[in-house]
Parts: sequence; structure tokens; C-alpha cells
Amino acid sequence: MLDPKIGEQIQWPCDLSQDLIHSLLEIALFKTGVHSLEITKKFQNLPGVFYILKGSAGICFSTENMKSLSGGVIGKGDWIGALTIHANYNLFAVAEEVEPITMVFFPADKVLELAEKKCMVFKWLLHCGVKSQSIWMQAFLSSIHEKEQKTIYVLLELAARQTNVTGAKVSINISQTQLSTITGISRPRLNEVLKSIEQQGLVTIQRGKVSISDFEGLYERISPMNLMIRDPISTMNAL
Repeated sequence: MLDPKIGEQIQWPCDLSQDLIHSLLEIALFKTGVHSLEITKKFQNLPGVFYILKGSAGICFSTENMKSLSGGVIGKGDWIGALTIHANYNLFAVAEEVEPITMVFFPADKVLELAEKKCMVFKWLLHCGVKSQSIWMQAFLSSIHEKEQKTIYVLLELAARQTNVTGAKVSINISQTQLSTITGISRPRLNEVLKSIEQQGLVTIQRGKVSISDFEGLYERISPMNLMIRDPISTMNAL
């Protein structure tokens, strides 16, 4: 059974009985690092449901032909894997860990076995799926916008998922190579975007770090985007 102190950190996606929560925690395992998702190592289905305790990463799902299906930012409070628990298709994920990730893992076979005894497991899976779907749907909406807007959106999503000290300048420890992978923008084009928003006084660029100088200014730049599914500022305020 998972360490009770770790279990207490989980924000469940819906109201569940204490009995069901106890049963889910009995099958749960503690994992570290984005590579624990396993699909970052080989083509396969997600092995179960993951809850992100802390940390952040950019992750892009691909099929065997390496054409991107969907990419987005994951971090504290996110649920992953519920939508594919019955799936038979294989995926591969290219991931860039920005802040070290720790997760709670619920193995698919154990979840389905528990669901045979407790039907409310399906309620939990549904709500987990709804939460995770918002990440990938918003990422798809973001992909149709200009390079600057896509880059700013990812930066704000990453900022929302890290531990920030009130009043302190928010700095994201990320290289241009990592940011290029997450956004799908080539290094030269990404460098142009970063230089442009730095000249506008919105960010400060250092080697391996992007510091946000003007949240309101950045948010204004992505105002043309449809953020009804997942708004990074609302996410930040909720965490």
C-alpha cells in the first residue's frame, strides 16, 4: 500500500467514498521521473493511471511513424492514462522533464480488477479522463496559432505547474532545446521568438532559464487564443 503521507497529497478528481479511496491506494505505487510513464522508452499503451504529485514536463505523443498526435504540458495535479485504460493501440512519447516529477501510479490490471468489485471505479476513471482530456484538447487548439503564441502558452503552463514564492520573479529552468521539443518549433525560429519577447520586456533569457518579467503582458499576447478548455492563469490560481 502507498505511504499514507503520499496518499494524502492526492487531489481526487471527484467525490469518492473513503472505502474506494482506500482500495485505490492499496494498489497504487510511487514513481519518479517522466520515464516511469514507460511509453517514453518504447511503443506501448500507457500501463495505467498516473497522478502527478509534483514537477512538470512537456510531453508529445506520437504514433509509430513518429507523426505527432498531441503534445502538452503536464504537472502537479494532473491525471494521465485513464482514457487509454481499455485501449489496444500503441503510442510513443517524447518527453522533456522541466522540474523533477514524482507520481502515484495505479496499474491498469489492478484498476480493472478492482472495477469488477467496485463499479464506482468507473466514475473515478471518467473524471480522471475529463481532466486529462483538457490538456490535449487545449494543446491541439494552441497548435494552430503563431509561433510566439504557442511559445508563450507553454511558458505560462510551465509557470503554473511549479512551486512559486509569492512576490518572487518566476523562473523556469528550461533549455531552448527542451522548449523546442515541447512546442514543436525549430531552434532557430524559437530563438527568434524568445529574443522578440525579451526585447518587449516580457521575459529575461539566460542559459538554461527563462524568467517571466510581465505575466499580464504575456497573457495579453495569447488573448486571441481560445482558452476556454484550459487557461494557464486559472490553473496557476487554482494550485
